[in-house]
Amino acid sequence: MSRWPRTGEDSAYAWLVAGTLALTVTVSYGVLTYTFGIVLVPMQRELGWSRLELTGAFSLALAIWAVAGVGVGIALDRYNPRVLLAGGSALAAGLVVAWSQVHDPVQLYLVFAGLGVAMATVLYNSVFTVVTKWFRVRRREALTAITLVGAFSSFIFSPLAGNLTVTFGWRDAILILAVVLAVVTIPLHAAILRPPPVTADRESDSDGAGGVHTVIASSRFWFLTAALALGSYTWSVMIVQLVPFLSDSGHSIQFGALAAGVVGLGQLPGRLVFILFGRVLRGRRLPVATFGLAAVALTILGVNRSEASVFMFAVIFGTSAGMMTLMSASVPAELFGRQAYGAVSGVIYGFSNGARAVAPFASSMVALLPGGYATLLDSLVAVSAVAAVLGFLAFSGRERQPARQLG
Repeated sequence: MSRWPRTGEDSAYAWLVAGTLALTVTVSYGVLTYTFGIVLVPMQRELGWSRLELTGAFSLALAIWAVAGVGVGIALDRYNPRVLLAGGSALAAGLVVAWSQVHDPVQLYLVFAGLGVAMATVLYNSVFTVVTKWFRVRRREALTAITLVGAFSSFIFSPLAGNLTVTFGWRDAILILAVVLAVVTIPLHAAILRPPPVTADRESDSDGAGGVHTVIASSRFWFLTAALALGSYTWSVMIVQLVPFLSDSGHSIQFGALAAGVVGLGQLPGRLVFILFGRVLRGRRLPVATFGLAAVALTILGVNRSEASVFMFAVIFGTSAGMMTLMSASVPAELFGRQAYGAVSGVIYGFSNGARAVAPFASSMVALLPGGYATLLDSLVAVSAVAAVLGFLAFSGRERQPARQLG
């Protein structure tokens, strides 16, 4: 295993790893998460299953991702990331092919159970852990660069999936996307990823487990975890329900797919805000701004469903999501250190992904209540407000200094 350069600078290979993961995570998110909401209505029409049955499969995938992500984070603290990420990419591509061939609910649920494991190995929770271990000096810049590229995932893959679905049908659309996923991610993960250099603190680390236990026992950890879980719930609801919601409101599937893509592209300004106004938004102001923007966006969508309002919602909600992604990546290292980042972030992502898992099914149930989607949007505004308060509390009485933790 290699060691850090004597200068303490991040190596050129570290940036190669970051660039590789920026590309692969963009494709992985596009195929594994954004596609489902696009093909949901066509699947329902062809298969004749209820929306609850279909969203239940996606919820199962997210639930398994939540559980598997904890184990993956611990494994990435100890083992070569190549095996986990290359293997996860192969598993994901094969299961997306299987998804395109389902004709029975049991088949669908088995496929999405496997996809949950694949998601745990190739999406942001794993990528952030790998990058955090490769960078000492410019970790924040590396994480930001990855998420800036990743922000294009929805903008590229939502319209792509929508156009492929309209042109070829949902089954062939998914099959084509499976090929894209395999061709891009498997060879890059296998060829580029390798164990990060050994650091002095990693070589002398003899009490990493105790550190993890201390962190998890703190109230600050649970405030942060709960805030991010609620934010993830809101994000997941809109990813799954936005296209059906707009379709029920009289908009076309293509327009809904475009709006979903704008939500993804809207993450770009959020991540730029994180860079340009990082000092202003440090500490408790960051979660208040992040989740407050989500509440504003959802209010706009609830008040007016015109095309202009939908696009305004998409940009503001995307901005909030972009800030939340970087908050999820950077704040655990700022508050709790980096030696056991994989394990700590694995637990945080476990709860966030658990909330994502509940979101598709729970949101479908809420939408059946009096008021329908209006009631659902009101509930999400309330959830965002609570997340802002919890995030504020996570920074109360902070002991660590962010500048030192970021290197």
